[in-house]
Amino acid sequence: MARLVHYHHPCADNFSLTFSSASIADVIERRREADGETKLVGYPFETLVYVLYEGTEASESASDIDYESDWLEDRLSGGPRATQVTAFRLVELLEAAVDVREAEAFRLYKDFEPDQIHRALENIAWGTSLPTVAGELMSNLVLRHALPNANHRTAIAMLQFCIESADSSFEMPSTHVDDETWKAWVDPYIVESKRLITVRRNNVRFEHLQRLGIDAVERKGGIRIELADYELDMHWREALSRYAERHEEHCVSFAREILERADRTDLVDRAGPTEAEFVEYLETGVVERDFTELF
Repeated sequence: MARLVHYHHPCADNFSLTFSSASIADVIERRREADGETKLVGYPFETLVYVLYEGTEASESASDIDYESDWLEDRLSGGPRATQVTAFRLVELLEAAVDVREAEAFRLYKDFEPDQIHRALENIAWGTSLPTVAGELMSNLVLRHALPNANHRTAIAMLQFCIESADSSFEMPSTHVDDETWKAWVDPYIVESKRLITVRRNNVRFEHLQRLGIDAVERKGGIRIELADYELDMHWREALSRYAERHEEHCVSFAREILERADRTDLVDRAGPTEAEFVEYLETGVVERDFTELF
């Protein structure tokens, strides 16, 4: 039977794995050094494995969301126009995602970080092939994690807008959460994306777990990461770079599959938008859209 530990604490998903050991003394010492609240779980394998979980701020209900335009303008003042326009649209998409689901069931896990949007836009090969631009846009928005939730869903919507900015006649195949096709092809892309970003941030911790005989780590939502499937033995800086590249490749593949499923393979070799063209489309091309229809 596989030896599995949880990445998020089973009873408090705002606590995540930070340290593990077969020595309870080592874990207790690490617990003393921790700045915030911690939880300790002992996994009763043949050799006990102790895992320390450290907490972040407790999540809030999405009913508490209140991003007024004046507040946004103040946070974004002085920033590049591209960042400002993209941030406003991302917030509108987040609010639409909340509207589609019950606000009380939609959790906000972190603060909104608009500066991360600027960093995301800087790392896109604008003007190259359309699947590359759209996929890299999705990937970088997910990796930078600017929103307090729904980063994958809003990034997929931005991927759609990117394709539309190159061809306004494009019709997106269904990616609705409640659509039967979701679990068949969209969900596996999102699940693997979450695996990649988790390994990217935790390769050193996961390699140590592997040395303790652990086979798999499970994220919240039942997303299982088989440690043998990922290369872990590298410096954490190298992991950040290498798994960011893998994540971009993964999202570019997703963009290509979207074009194929939409029967628009003619767009595979089409040049993607420049940053200015994409921002112009966000500013003028989606003004009348009901964003709730995207979710």
